[in-house]
Amino acid sequence: MRSYASLLYTPALRLASVAEPGRVRADLLVLDLEDSVPGAKKAEARALLATADLSRAGLPGLGLRVNSIATPDGLADLRTLLELDAVIGGVPIDVVFIPKIAGPGDVAIYRALLARTSKPPQICSFIETVDSVENAFAIAAVSDGLCFGQADLTAEMYAENAAYLDYARARLCVAAARYRLPAIDTNSFELHDLDVVAATCRAARDAGFTGKAAIHPRQVEVIAEAFTVGPDELAEYRRVVADYDALPSGFTVEKDRVLAPPFVLRARRMLQFHAADAARS
Repeated sequence: MRSYASLLYTPALRLASVAEPGRVRADLLVLDLEDSVPGAKKAEARALLATADLSRAGLPGLGLRVNSIATPDGLADLRTLLELDAVIGGVPIDVVFIPKIAGPGDVAIYRALLARTSKPPQICSFIETVDSVENAFAIAAVSDGLCFGQADLTAEMYAENAAYLDYARARLCVAAARYRLPAIDTNSFELHDLDVVAATCRAARDAGFTGKAAIHPRQVEVIAEAFTVGPDELAEYRRVVADYDALPSGFTVEKDRVLAPPFVLRARRMLQFHAADAARS
């Protein structure tokens, strides 16, 4: 799964709102069949997927969040996905986002089912249950990306325990880094004060997240600014690698930096992770 800086979630019921050219400015549009669609409307939302036309939308990428396969709606979502051959409105689905998982076995079920499509989408797993937090590394090992679901995780707890939420974020980010996966932070429910959104973005990036979800278009620009790895940052990584490779000693201390194996290894890994961004720059 490539590194998406910004993901815009849109209820599948509002699919027509994103069908016009230029409406989506995020790196990935995620059509949502889960939390943003009321139970009584889920069948209607699935039906819209089959009749949509996204051929003119010019989407940068397309994702779909389904309901848990442990529910009747989740089973119906997967059946619809297979019937559509993982294509919505003429656009192939790049990533399927799976919620409420407990362990790697859950991911294996989705993987086996999606393998029946002509071009199987990648799988991004939500870490949003207590079990998934404890099994984060095993889940990462069989996933293509990880997302943090703070609201659902908090719902399992008696209180919004800040220390535990920090622990959950840390496990997700380290597990994602261990397996070189994107780590997508939970969405912000703040729609008006974009300074608050920017602050949560900075905190998430400092924690090790590589992108963040948006639930409104006005959040996208702030998220993109925080998480997009630009040409200057990529160029600095390349300079670190090139300068180190040119050293006869393999280690040097300069005025504003130290060139040593750990720092060079990180630069190489960041260049590899952001290979698509590097190609575009």
